[in-house]
Amino acid sequence: DTTDPAEVVQHGALHPLGGGEETAGYKGYGLGMLVELLSAVLPGCADVGPAVQPWTLSRERPNGYGHCFVVLDPKRFTPGFGGRLREYLAAMRCLPGAVRCPGDPEKACEEEARARGVVLHEGTATALKALAGRYGVETPPEFAALDASRSKPSLYAQA
Repeated sequence: DTTDPAEVVQHGALHPLGGGEETAGYKGYGLGMLVELLSAVLPGCADVGPAVQPWTLSRERPNGYGHCFVVLDPKRFTPGFGGRLREYLAAMRCLPGAVRCPGDPEKACEEEARARGVVLHEGTATALKALAGRYGVETPPEFAALDASRSKPSLYAQA
């Protein structure tokens, strides 16, 4: 952390996405607008931009969210994408500050699940025990201490 411009010039610093005004910045706002164009305007959402109601429990009507899925085939661009991607991700992961790339936390969770088993929230495990009991399915020994009577009624399965 510094407020000394000489320090910044000598060692560098992070800049706002797109840079400052003198280098045609404002890209962060433009990228945000692009996301909304693709995921709200393009699919025809009724409310976009400032018209989207706040995310509160007291909202007047359901939020009409849209989605956009973009599929790119790297093979249709220049060859060697996989190798360049591996190099890029390796360089990013070596940066100071424990940089994690998209998918890294999920991969770590998957590896832990393979080694130790899947972690279930107590409420989920209790609901599964109650459902198993309803249909006569044996549960693992780890479920023994759970009180199935505390499970919320299922919205989908009828006894």
